[in-house]
Amino acid sequence: MPWARLAVVTLTLVAGLAAPAAADAGRGTLTVVAHEDDDLLFVNPEISDDIAAGRRVTTLYVTSGDAARGPVYWRSRERGEMAAYARMAGRPARWAEDTLVAAGHPVHRATLAGAGVTLLFLRLPDRVGGWPDQTLQMLWLDPAARTHTLDTGHLYSRAALLDVLTAVLGDYRPGIIRTLDFRGAYGDGDHDDHHTVAYLTYAAQQRYRAPHRIVGHAGYPVARRPVNLTPGRYRAKLATFLAYAPHDRVVCQTADWCARGEYGAYLRRNAPIAAGSGPGRNVAGQAVPAASSGNEATVEVAAKAVDGRRDGDLLGEWVTVGERAGAWLTLTWPSPQVLDRIVLYDRPDPGDQVTGATLRFSDGSVVPVGALPDDGSPLTVRFPPKTVTGLRFTVTGVSATTRDAGLAEIRAVTAA
Repeated sequence: MPWARLAVVTLTLVAGLAAPAAADAGRGTLTVVAHEDDDLLFVNPEISDDIAAGRRVTTLYVTSGDAARGPVYWRSRERGEMAAYARMAGRPARWAEDTLVAAGHPVHRATLAGAGVTLLFLRLPDRVGGWPDQTLQMLWLDPAARTHTLDTGHLYSRAALLDVLTAVLGDYRPGIIRTLDFRGAYGDGDHDDHHTVAYLTYAAQQRYRAPHRIVGHAGYPVARRPVNLTPGRYRAKLATFLAYAPHDRVVCQTADWCARGEYGAYLRRNAPIAAGSGPGRNVAGQAVPAASSGNEATVEVAAKAVDGRRDGDLLGEWVTVGERAGAWLTLTWPSPQVLDRIVLYDRPDPGDQVTGATLRFSDGSVVPVGALPDDGSPLTVRFPPKTVTGLRFTVTGVSATTRDAGLAEIRAVTAA
């Protein structure tokens, strides 16, 4: 839809003044995604179903989806979302834009005239737009990390972002919360931002006391699942996406183009995900990591040991500062985890090798670890299932040439 057809009124309001009435509590839905288009590719057609059913629909975008392309690009993506939602609602694209204040943080808000549709934009940088210490993933994994909005420069910590999400839940009182994949782990083929937003949303809804249910949705890996939308549902989902597409120059622009490749795969599928449970899950990314030291200058800090990357560059390693034997890394979970194995990846640097270590768990048990393969391939340490809230990996031996002990990755795998 051309920009000229979008009528916009600018206002400034404070959270609560325009909040939904208490009598409507539980009727609405809140969708929380990382980027503009995640909702259209991975959550829809559930959003269009909500609108058709007359539910109040609110969607919150945590990042600007800037992809390091600047404000003209990310603002255009917001306009694309407005065009798509106006089409789903069958309304003219007349939007009022204002500022919602949630937990003391300004949130850009767009409200569709004549429909119960609201879009909220936090405008944080996405993974591509943020350097390694400014990503959402670092915000989740490192309590000391900070990032800022791209429009106002407003500073966010992990705690602040959780507070904002919790405040939005309280203001809009959804009965259904939709988000991305909170069960999967970093490194499973999905976008880091997708998982991080899902983890944050899941944590926020645990604070939200109104009756509700939460549903996750598979992101990029949905392409590997069987097609499950009927031809009619696919065409409707595609038509909504094509209302967005003219505002985002990097996505497919025609029905034929979108039908092919990755976009066609996403648009033909929808895969809801239940709350995480069961064996075989890597829950290291759900823990808060800490370490004896880390190279802050290159962002090779504790959080990089659980970020899903094992490629041996500064984006994916924990590297100590001149530590050898005695270096340590801890993982602490907010709730008990049942584990039966830890998978360790040494740094794939021929000059640095961990030749011995111990794993000490919060239940007091200690498991010895032998030499880690020097090429960065995995060493799996198995043990009888144990219920723990934390562990400490301590280096007890290194090769003679080692200068900086560390890990490329650590995985904590559930037994139940």
